[in-house]
Amino acid sequence: MLTLHKRLLELAYAKEQQLIENDMAAFSTLVKEEAKLVRQISQKEAERLQGTYELDDEEIEELRPVLFELKRQNELNATLLEQSLRYITWHLDMIMPEADDFTYGQQAFETRSFSRDV
Repeated sequence: MLTLHKRLLELAYAKEQQLIENDMAAFSTLVKEEAKLVRQISQKEAERLQGTYELDDEEIEELRPVLFELKRQNELNATLLEQSLRYITWHLDMIMPEADDFTYGQQAFETRSFSRDV
């Protein structure tokens, strides 16, 4: 279980780097690998709850700081993702004006007078 969590932490560090470099293809690959690890950890946890797998005290003590660091790194990655999304949204808003600018609403008819006289 410790080995799986350490590998998960390594992936979290790698995801941070991919977010900084804006390499979404590599990031996506890491997310898929992370999902496999999470399934393996869930399976081990189910075995532990059933009593077929036990963690000794030493492993628990080694696992604790890894889990705290994993939590910290995941929070950092979440913050980086939020910043990226805000930047993308801002960029899209700059490139593509709001839809209201392109449509003719009631206000357009009220501000202009239309004449059918030729």
